[in-house]
Amino acid sequence: MVSLSLEAFLSGVVAGYGIAIPIGPIAILILELGLRRGFWIAFCAGAGAASADLIYATIAVVAGTFLVSVLAPFASILRIASALVLIAMGALLLLHGRSVSGRTQGPRLGAASCMQTYGMVLGLTLLNPVTVAYFTTLILGMRADSPQSSVAAVLFVSGAFLASLSWQSFLASLSGIAHKHLPAKLQVATSAIGNLVIMAFGVAILLGLRI
Repeated sequence: MVSLSLEAFLSGVVAGYGIAIPIGPIAILILELGLRRGFWIAFCAGAGAASADLIYATIAVVAGTFLVSVLAPFASILRIASALVLIAMGALLLLHGRSVSGRTQGPRLGAASCMQTYGMVLGLTLLNPVTVAYFTTLILGMRADSPQSSVAAVLFVSGAFLASLSWQSFLASLSGIAHKHLPAKLQVATSAIGNLVIMAFGVAILLGLRI
């Protein structure tokens, strides 16, 4: 039983890293937020992305195939919505970055800012139905039919969440270090590039390109 539980947890860890590590718009967004506003805002953003992975991994365990069939007719709408949100977000962050480029210190960040960032990234990540399809495919591949399958499912979901959170925290740490040590002008330039990349991801998704 211990070996089966460990296998389920490690499978979740691999699945979590598999969905989190590939560079996409959310990763770029976390890096951009950390570069511009520091570690804690980027960490809150990463926690939002990891929470979305947790929710979708749980849904995949409970009713993945059913949800995929329900979401299939709305896949195009979700794709367009997520693309428009990314384009708008990148544009707003780009404009905001230009408006504060002359300041030596940004505004103080409180719990409200962290919670808003967490909710924003959580909602944006949940717009992607590919995530639930990814976890569903893995769950079907595991075929856990043993009496301990419920325990294995919990361990799988936990492993996926912890792996995703650790990777997002790593990105937040990198951008937080850059926020402290990069010259202000270089921070502004790098942030602008990041925002343009976010907008480019949105355009690519809108056009149906593979990214």
